[in-house]
Amino acid sequence: MGLGFWMVVAGWPMQTPTQTALLDLAQLPMAGAVLVGIIEMTWARRLWLRSPKVFAGVFGPAGFALLLGLVLVVIAYGTPLRAYSGTGQLLIWIGVGLAFVYLAVDSLRREVTDPRTLLFEEIDADDTPEGSDHLVGSWDDEDWNEDIAETELDGTVDRS
Repeated sequence: MGLGFWMVVAGWPMQTPTQTALLDLAQLPMAGAVLVGIIEMTWARRLWLRSPKVFAGVFGPAGFALLLGLVLVVIAYGTPLRAYSGTGQLLIWIGVGLAFVYLAVDSLRREVTDPRTLLFEEIDADDTPEGSDHLVGSWDDEDWNEDIAETELDGTVDRS
């Protein structure tokens, strides 16, 4: 990211061809930094194992757009066809964006479907086979008074 910011500052006057190229290519290190984060999160979550068809359906076109964009940028700076640079960078960001949106949706899906989330609803003695002692052993609180706990669960405690 720092390299991209430096390239913007160094190329800002746009008086020489080098400054123009620096400003034009400043997006590449930034896209690379975002791509490193996407790859790390994809690897850590092993997303290709969860649903291979959906993963391939999103990351396949994203990778294709990214590679096509890189090829266009190389062609733009290897030949006098500088007009392809903008299109190439757009394709790079489209590829990075598709992968990022997939990760964001996966993060939301994990948050919503995580079985370890707490459900905040009132529990009756008939709801669990253990009755009112269903939390004993899992939430050991030394300050919890059993006499108060029974009256609170029965609803006979005065809270006013």
